[in-house]
Amino acid sequence: MRPIDNSELDELVQRKPILMLDLDRLTINFIDNIVRQSPGLITSKQGNKRLPLEIWLEILQWAKLWYRHVLVQPQSLEYGSTNTLICSEIPEWEACGQLQDDWEVGNYEHYPNRPGDGPNDNRPFTLPQALDNVLTYKVPITTLNEDDRMLCGDLTVPDVIAWAEDGECRLCGQGRYICAGCGGGRQITENFNFDWVSGDCSYKLLCPLCIGLKNARKGLWQEEDRNEGKDGYFTDEEYDAWVQSLFRKLGY
Repeated sequence: MRPIDNSELDELVQRKPILMLDLDRLTINFIDNIVRQSPGLITSKQGNKRLPLEIWLEILQWAKLWYRHVLVQPQSLEYGSTNTLICSEIPEWEACGQLQDDWEVGNYEHYPNRPGDGPNDNRPFTLPQALDNVLTYKVPITTLNEDDRMLCGDLTVPDVIAWAEDGECRLCGQGRYICAGCGGGRQITENFNFDWVSGDCSYKLLCPLCIGLKNARKGLWQEEDRNEGKDGYFTDEEYDAWVQSLFRKLGY
């Protein structure tokens, strides 16, 4: 996924893709704007106590270590003292962590960028327009840029699993790896078109569902090159560093 920039908002409102919103960052931004105007605008209920700006900024910096994501759909732009993007929360969707093969993954990833409108039995989530009562959020346009990950688009199945479904993956049981031969590994490798390693316990692949098909495939190619003595494969240290970078990107 990638951060949404405020230069693309008109197109987003027309297309109405499914986006991911970090509610904690939205709250942090709201408080940050208040205390930068005047820290005295926020006081305790008892004693009317205030914190200096330096303390507030330190608190907010610590708060950025946490996150809480929801799926949303942009609805309109609202102009006023603060220009905002109005987003409605996606009330429910079929859990990405329950998908079982590469066809289901490809079909799922077809919809977030262009979900369409009106009834659609194949769409894996419920649009806000289908319900009477939905949560809406006002996202300040000035907060949307490439350096901030408050609102993101171009969502993939691993993104949704990691950030909106708490990393829950039925395929690997949150282990992030799958043995190609043990347990259900044989069936999983066949379901995701890794037939050439099916049943071979010498191969341990990254989970193609929660880590991604491309990453699982790249990891297998690295193992094959190493087993066949080809040049250019990762050393153990390089492989571990690559895997850890993937995990960090997904928040694991």
